[in-house]
Amino acid sequence: MYYGKMTKELEGLYKEYKAKWGCNPDGYENAEYGADEYSEYVTDIKESIKQGIELPDLYSHDDEF
Repeated sequence: MYYGKMTKELEGLYKEYKAKWGCNPDGYENAEYGADEYSEYVTDIKESIKQGIELPDLYSHDDEF
């Protein structure tokens, strides 16, 4: 979930993300970003698209160790 502002940059990332996985990146309950975490959210979406990993799975490997 994302609780912050929507920008043109974010709209573009949403379109790209939805084309790749069929959903918006703000629909995951186990990936939360507050209104003050815009830059982290954008960075994570970009990294998710780049790596080909859905947003909630981006850091899931950290929990395995």
